[in-house]
Amino acid sequence: MTGFYQAAGGVRFFEAPHKDLDLVNGLASLLKGKGHQTIYDKGLPIGSSWREQLMAELQGADAVVLLWSCNTVNSQFVPAEVGVVRASQRIPLLPVIVGEGMVVPPFIQDLLAESLPDGNPDSLAKLADGLDRSIRQHLESRDLRKHGRPRVFISHRHKDVGLVRALVHCIQSYFEVDKHDIRCTSVGPYRLPAGANTAERLRNEIADAEIVLGVLTTDTLESTYVAFELGAAWGLNVWTCPLLAKGADQHHIPAPIRDLSPLFLNHESDCRQLLRDMEACTTLTRLTDPDENALADSIRALVDAAGVDPAAKNSG
Repeated sequence: MTGFYQAAGGVRFFEAPHKDLDLVNGLASLLKGKGHQTIYDKGLPIGSSWREQLMAELQGADAVVLLWSCNTVNSQFVPAEVGVVRASQRIPLLPVIVGEGMVVPPFIQDLLAESLPDGNPDSLAKLADGLDRSIRQHLESRDLRKHGRPRVFISHRHKDVGLVRALVHCIQSYFEVDKHDIRCTSVGPYRLPAGANTAERLRNEIADAEIVLGVLTTDTLESTYVAFELGAAWGLNVWTCPLLAKGADQHHIPAPIRDLSPLFLNHESDCRQLLRDMEACTTLTRLTDPDENALADSIRALVDAAGVDPAAKNSG
């Protein structure tokens, strides 16, 4: 679910027991009036796979509001959903304790919670004001953190630097790109800065990336870092595109993302599709006056670099 950038957020409510639906409806209406997009179980279409859809919406939300009431205490789903959000590190959890004398559950005792003593209009309006402020602060903090973070993250083995350099050149031939737009740890000027905490920096950049490109050859998965990076992208629900090269096929894609449709970099049509898909799914801007000959040359160079490794072919 997309939010409204810095103006407002996409807000997800946890599954609400039927006794709390009036409360949820009232609060959702007030947040909508403040410019936020809200979603909860009531909006699911008939026949949908509710678990898959709820999980997708949960992971795509800009903020999640937890209404903890006497009607929620016995729910088995709510604590599980809280676990998903807290594991994410990207989605702020905004707990609201409903009713007097409610005990805060152990799994959110470290979080500052809002209090809703009753469902009166004045109480709901006060709560909506507080949630609105919190959501905006979280979005501002997220946007500041993302400033200067790469929009495109290229996961690869350093031994494939020639292939990856050809991929980067292809992207540069199609888009307006500066040094902050791409993270590619083996190709300048997109390498990590000196002294960076590698694992932490890469994990945070993957979380903030618009797309992760996984360059996979027949032996890529021998690299623990590639497995780490692609696993992080899968767990954080970042759009990930497996790019197969040098004889790799579907079996060389890591199991968690094996159901994703790959592209073959040794096929010119797939290389062009990759650029079109990136144009549609990222905020990168296509060059206003691209050199079509230079683009064609860069695509041919990428196709050549992605061909089957002669050494690997002979050994087979």
